[in-house]
Amino acid sequence: MNDQNTLKLTSESVFTGVTFVSKRPAGGRLFRFENYLADQDPVIQNSEHGDAPSPTTIRAPRFGVVGRSFFHTFESVITNRDFRMIWFGMVLSMGGFQMQMVARGILVYNLTGDAFITGIVGMGFAPSLLVVSLYGGVLGDRVERRMLIQVSQAVNGVLAGIVAILMFTGSLAWGHLFAVSVAQGAMFALQMPARQAAIPSLVGKDQLPNAFALNAMAMSMMTLIAPALAGVLYEVIGPENVYLMVCIVMLSSVIFTSLVPKMPPPVAVMQQSVMENIIGGFKYIGQNKLILNLMIYSVIVALLSMPFRMLVQVYAKDIYGSDASEVGILLTALGLGGLVGTITIANLRKGQRRGWIVLIGAIVASASLGLIVSVPVYAAGIVGMVGMGLAEQARWALGQSLMMESTSDQYRARVMSVLMMTFGLMPLGMLPLGWAMKEFGARTPVAVIAIALLVFALLSIVFMPRLRKAL
Repeated sequence: MNDQNTLKLTSESVFTGVTFVSKRPAGGRLFRFENYLADQDPVIQNSEHGDAPSPTTIRAPRFGVVGRSFFHTFESVITNRDFRMIWFGMVLSMGGFQMQMVARGILVYNLTGDAFITGIVGMGFAPSLLVVSLYGGVLGDRVERRMLIQVSQAVNGVLAGIVAILMFTGSLAWGHLFAVSVAQGAMFALQMPARQAAIPSLVGKDQLPNAFALNAMAMSMMTLIAPALAGVLYEVIGPENVYLMVCIVMLSSVIFTSLVPKMPPPVAVMQQSVMENIIGGFKYIGQNKLILNLMIYSVIVALLSMPFRMLVQVYAKDIYGSDASEVGILLTALGLGGLVGTITIANLRKGQRRGWIVLIGAIVASASLGLIVSVPVYAAGIVGMVGMGLAEQARWALGQSLMMESTSDQYRARVMSVLMMTFGLMPLGMLPLGWAMKEFGARTPVAVIAIALLVFALLSIVFMPRLRKAL
């Protein structure tokens, strides 16, 4: 081993990327950094058997239970510089997106006083996301992924800036906000498959569950923080300045993403036409039984559980008599559950029967909805929403990890794009649930959904053995 891979024990050591360099030697004794880490971390021990860490991987000693727990939870962010950059970009991008959703909803209702138009604008992203997802997946496998992520981030930021300019000039109409909602749905459909498909190339395979959990954590954190921040800023500095801030935040995400190396597409993908790529993606999903099971499970659970999340304000008003602030607390509870779920999932590793955890997620969602329906008390609603957030991360974060681990690099963006279509399918669940809540009251339709989720979860355990056995 050469001098660059050794560590001199000192009281004044400086960390310089992959090694420690001493300013004052402590008795001349040399200490091998890699050997120390191999004693501390099973991941490093595995590298002795051929699973060497990537060139960007950095390992640092951890001290105490708190230090080890923190490191284990945020391992892929701490040890991989490139993933750290793309993760910070994700935090900023999702923060701007969540702030904008809240500000847009308030702004449209203030402009029109029409709840129906407000709903139309709020769901404007869904059709474009559904249509563009397939092409977004193909582009994510055909073009350089970093560039695709940056372009979509930049367009979203520019669109927010245009809305701010329209407000400053007094020219804004609700149609402008609808157009921006549609365009940003398309950008989301381009960005997310490429971003998710890029993760396996930025971290080691053993860190994939952790990386995908932390990616979902970024979304959960912003769901928890950004809506409340946007609501306060809307009142304090006005909607035009909120949109200006959103523009700055989203454009800042481009800077972090630019620090990640370029990620060229697999050569084999470029040898086929776009239509052949789309058809090939669906064939690949159909032939890979674990991915097919995960896809069916994720889509059905999302269609059953996510519409309630979008209509929770209706349920809260009808059953609890809640005002806007109490609805906000329910949504915060949902984000809190999601955050706890992602931290838990971030500590899972391969071999810990992760397929069972994914399947149990639907049971937890069913039990949470059952609690909300059977105990018509606001406090029970808060507990139920925490459970819904936990269940969502079992399906989304852990499901993504299992999918990407089982997918060849040339198909990753296309597989993710099909999963992303679940967001575009939300109106298929929201419209029937909204109609049923109006016709039969809020509790009965939600009870039906809870039962349907439980039945589907039990059927999945029986008829999806590959998912059940996934480690």
